[in-house]
Amino acid sequence: MGSKSKIAKKIVGLLPSAENFYDLFAGGCAITHCVILQSNSLFPKWKNFIVNDLTNAPQLFIDAIKGKYKNEKRFITRKQFKAEMAKPLNEQDPYIKYIWSFGNNGQNYLFGRDVEKIKHKAHIYLMKNGYDGTVKKRIELLKLFKNDYKIDNRLELQQLERLQQLERLQQLQQLQQLQQLQQLQQFKKDYKDVSIKPNSVIYCDPPYQDVGKYDGQSIDYNEFWQWCLNQKNPIYVSSYKIPNEYSDKFKIVGEWLKQTTLQGGNNKRENHPTEKLYRLI
Repeated sequence: MGSKSKIAKKIVGLLPSAENFYDLFAGGCAITHCVILQSNSLFPKWKNFIVNDLTNAPQLFIDAIKGKYKNEKRFITRKQFKAEMAKPLNEQDPYIKYIWSFGNNGQNYLFGRDVEKIKHKAHIYLMKNGYDGTVKKRIELLKLFKNDYKIDNRLELQQLERLQQLERLQQLQQLQQLQQLQQLQQFKKDYKDVSIKPNSVIYCDPPYQDVGKYDGQSIDYNEFWQWCLNQKNPIYVSSYKIPNEYSDKFKIVGEWLKQTTLQGGNNKRENHPTEKLYRLI
């Protein structure tokens, strides 16, 4: 729901240089991914990267970099997904939990009951016929699948979401040789419990207030904004809005029309919220 992949470069371009970069609500690490790539030079914008999240989503990012999903070909059924989600939180496989959940919310299975079977058939067809992890090959094979099985185009199999996400995971392996990864640290703490060093920049993308929970998370927003006011390092927050009582303490430094993965087909411009990047003044 909160993925920043499409606007990551715009956000990162507005952040100042510092010794350390803190991503305190890292989620799938879209911003940290972009930050690492931006620092791949002789004069890096940041030296150390710290990702933190109460969920195990950042582990998915790190595992992908290490090549764990290089040969991933499984199709996870609804039954398998539910069995995984029934496990204790610290035992759940982040690959199944996030890649196979709707909108990557870590709670609901990716496919509806009415399309799960045909999605499964398409998946098997691709894997048996030379799918190589690229968009071009996926679209080519799905056209053949539709013809062979006489599939109605309304099923939109070209948008086989699970494979699109797996392609992104496999692309992360390109980071594997970067020297900057040696300076990547991971924490699984409450944001308030992460010790912030001097000469740092802090980026926060908390679950958005009044929009819904992500992975069952919710926070005390008044406590969060108060915490922000107490920070001595530059701090930036992504949000749709800010409480009136704090509006004079923060400045909008960027804003973008947000298209989420959960629009349910209603793609009218007026239905897309405006996402803002706030900076503590």
